[in-house]
Amino acid sequence: MELFLLIAFGLPLAYVVAQVRALRRWEGTARTLAWLPVLAAGVYVAKFVLDVARDPTSHNLFPFELIIGSLLGLGFLGLCALGRGIVARLER
Repeated sequence: MELFLLIAFGLPLAYVVAQVRALRRWEGTARTLAWLPVLAAGVYVAKFVLDVARDPTSHNLFPFELIIGSLLGLGFLGLCALGRGIVARLER
């Protein structure tokens, strides 16, 4: 149970830190790409609010949704960071 709580709170926190860091430090195309998970999160929140307004029990597994969303966001930011590194090496 403690491990799940650590993951459930730590993973979204790690994603938010990585997202803010990417948006502050990256420039150009990388920064534009870093906004995509924020846009996706906005669409998800709108859908979440509508779903819960319609049926309050529709997102009973919300902690798992949050973990999966954080993993997807971190994975995308990781791929963007990898791409930035490759482009930087090619430009040298």
